[in-house]
Amino acid sequence: MFLKTFTKSLVVLAMLTGISASAAVVEGTDYVKLEKPIANAEGTVIKVFSYDCPFCYKYDKAVTKPVMKKVPEMKFVPYHLATKGVFGKYGSEILAVMIAKDQAAGIDLLDDNSNFKKVKFALYKAYHDKKEKWGNDASKPENVEAFYKTALEPVGMTKADVDAAVKDQKVQDILNKWGMDQNSDSYMVAKIQGVPAFVVDGKYLIYTKSIKGIDQMANTIKELHNLK
Repeated sequence: MFLKTFTKSLVVLAMLTGISASAAVVEGTDYVKLEKPIANAEGTVIKVFSYDCPFCYKYDKAVTKPVMKKVPEMKFVPYHLATKGVFGKYGSEILAVMIAKDQAAGIDLLDDNSNFKKVKFALYKAYHDKKEKWGNDASKPENVEAFYKTALEPVGMTKADVDAAVKDQKVQDILNKWGMDQNSDSYMVAKIQGVPAFVVDGKYLIYTKSIKGIDQMANTIKELHNLK
């Protein structure tokens, strides 16, 4: 369902990370204004992603952190897609718990010590590098247990820990913001051009195919943030 339009952009990004953008962003070419803005998102860069998206993995390895370092005035806010991937719902619950845990400890989500980052990359590496599919059937409890074990091993937690933590109101707030179905903000954004999807101020979706480098992406974020 989700369009895979990012391969060429990733190659260019790897080759031209030092290129800066000189021209102003153009609607329809560099970005699209969302028909339904994401509420309470001023000053943020929202990244909609899924553990089973190879391009999300590649962007997180080489693009997301360096770009955000160049826009310190913006806050990075990840949205995990519960609707993508066999274990998407469980991935969202686990990652929401990790975000709440990091926030309580004052740990940046892009920091190497972030529980969110450790869990996210544990899933990325297992799924994309090791080709682990955990039975590819979320209706079987043993497969769900295996998924949780992979995700939680780097942070020393268990499924029981997550099941308890997910009831916390802060975790529920994150999950409610992400949404768990096809009416969610994350799904509506992702269906426009696939994932990863980067949204500035909750209003402007960057067309990743137009990005030619780290500097250009950072400049695009700045220009969109300054739009009136």
